[in-house]
Amino acid sequence: MSAFLRAVLKVTTLLFLAGNTLLLILIILSGAVNNYPVNHFYWVQGDTRGIPNASDLTRWTFWGACERRGQETFCGNNLSPAYPISPVDNFGTTTNVPDSFISNRDSFYYLTRFSFCFFWIALAFIGISFLLYIGSWCSYGFAKVVWMLTAVGCLFNVTAVVLQTAASVMARNAFSDSNREASLGADLYGIAWASVSLSIMETAFTVSEYFTWFLSKSREQHTQVPVVSQETGPFKSIFSSKKEQYPTDDPTLAVNDQYASNTVNTMTSVPPHENTHSGINFFTIRKSQKTKADEESV
Repeated sequence: MSAFLRAVLKVTTLLFLAGNTLLLILIILSGAVNNYPVNHFYWVQGDTRGIPNASDLTRWTFWGACERRGQETFCGNNLSPAYPISPVDNFGTTTNVPDSFISNRDSFYYLTRFSFCFFWIALAFIGISFLLYIGSWCSYGFAKVVWMLTAVGCLFNVTAVVLQTAASVMARNAFSDSNREASLGADLYGIAWASVSLSIMETAFTVSEYFTWFLSKSREQHTQVPVVSQETGPFKSIFSSKKEQYPTDDPTLAVNDQYASNTVNTMTSVPPHENTHSGINFFTIRKSQKTKADEESV
């Protein structure tokens, strides 16, 4: 992969992480803010006429059941964490409530409550991945942490959207079976499934980037083979260490080395003694010495 493509991939992944974090924040704000555009977000809308303690049209958002006023969603003070899509629990009655909400009460209750928790977990993991991703451009450790956080965040994000979608479709069908008008919130579900798409793509990008870096590092480590000198092997270096302890610029050692080398050269240059004429030479020397002594005595 060329450097240009790697740079494009990194910038794209950063934008996906930033966009996914923003989408999850918008999901969590639905029901908590009565201002545009958040006041148009809701999971499901149902006709709740005739149900005690309920308005004519009720919209279920991330934080609870809200009233529809015109084309906007108005939420009062009856909001709470993990608010389920369950008219039995929301309004505290079973009067005029569709039968599916009563018979499948546990399904609606647990699907929406677990979805609430999983959205928060997904935002935590993906938000931290977004903050740490820039550090992964220059650190192998950051890259390893980012792709793991992104993968976990993607898992919780997909699970949360799937659970919430299943509960909302079941609620719409429950109202429809009781001849009540119901619809899904296109805006909020568009945001939710867009966040799922971004989660999958950014997970694929961060994983591929990490393993590309990992393989390149592995190749560099295998190609860097230590070179051992043939002149000084592992055992020769032990015995030659004493010679390397003395500095070569010492004049005394230089003179001694020169004297030793001259001595060796002299010993090797002397030819071996010839014994063929040793007797004659010795006799001649003895004779000449005796003659000289006699002359001196006379």
